[in-house]
Amino acid sequence: MKARLLAIMTVVAAVVSIIILLSTSANHEFQYKQISCRGNFIQHGNGCVLDPKSIEPNTIIIQHVTENTAGTRLAISPQTLVIDLEENNTVTWVNQGIFTAKITDRERGLWGIDKIKPSAKKSIQLNSTGFYSFLVVADVEGEVGRIVALGNNVDYLSVGNRAKMAQAIISDNFREYPELVGVGSGGAPGTGVSITINEKEIELHGDAKSYYHEKYRKIIPFEVPITIEFGEPIRLD
Repeated sequence: MKARLLAIMTVVAAVVSIIILLSTSANHEFQYKQISCRGNFIQHGNGCVLDPKSIEPNTIIIQHVTENTAGTRLAISPQTLVIDLEENNTVTWVNQGIFTAKITDRERGLWGIDKIKPSAKKSIQLNSTGFYSFLVVADVEGEVGRIVALGNNVDYLSVGNRAKMAQAIISDNFREYPELVGVGSGGAPGTGVSITINEKEIELHGDAKSYYHEKYRKIIPFEVPITIEFGEPIRLD
């Protein structure tokens, strides 16, 4: 009888321990392990990339960065480049990586750059306002980037195109907006960009939805429908 009682108590203790562990984990937001990046490098995920603020305008750097556990990986900085076609419509890729790189248009396959050798650079000119998605391939690795080309006629683009542009602008700056949980575009026609804010912010503002609608309306440099939602941050599983 004592042995049976002891076994039951052991099982109960184990279940309680698991419940406590799960509830503790649920109260911690997901975060990457903090690493030290030197010079003009900043943390991006579990690696270091060049700070976009240290890069020349209209320039994208191709490089190989060191990860915490898996050696090096292909990276581009900035991952989203915003340009003003009225000021400068030339985009330049500089290959600071260790392999020859190739650039391809992911939208329609209408443009690209065949080869950029290490320590070399190549440029293209963009003549149309809009959203451009491209793929950089070096050796067997690939990395996706985006270009948001602004111009006087941006407000005449479809809502869908403007929503993708707005999503790219906001999603590339997550580290600057601590309240941001997620951002998306698409859905029903005319819905624009959907921005999800940490639900804890509701308690900090009298009308949090209006507050953040106005904040992101100023961040996005053109008119686009904005939907503000609230939700929980990504948490540990």
